Amino acid sequence: MTPDANVIFADMPATIPGYSISNPDMTFTIVINSRLNRERQLSAYYHEMKHIENGDYERRTSVDVIECFAHSEA
Repeated sequence: MTPDANVIFADMPATIPGYSISNPDMTFTIVINSRLNRERQLSAYYHEMKHIENGDYERRTSVDVIECFAHSEA
């Protein structure tokens, strides 16, 4: 079962499509760059959901390694 995820949009530099945060109540917040077009926003959303579904927030490794694996699965 996928944990609950709240989605918000925020103005960010174009180099940051989105990010997600693990909340204390076992939910997640996904922040999507509002400056991107709809296609790139959806891509960022799916990318962040993949991190959540894969349990990446429970891993004890560097974020660079997690991102490397996430991008190699695409």
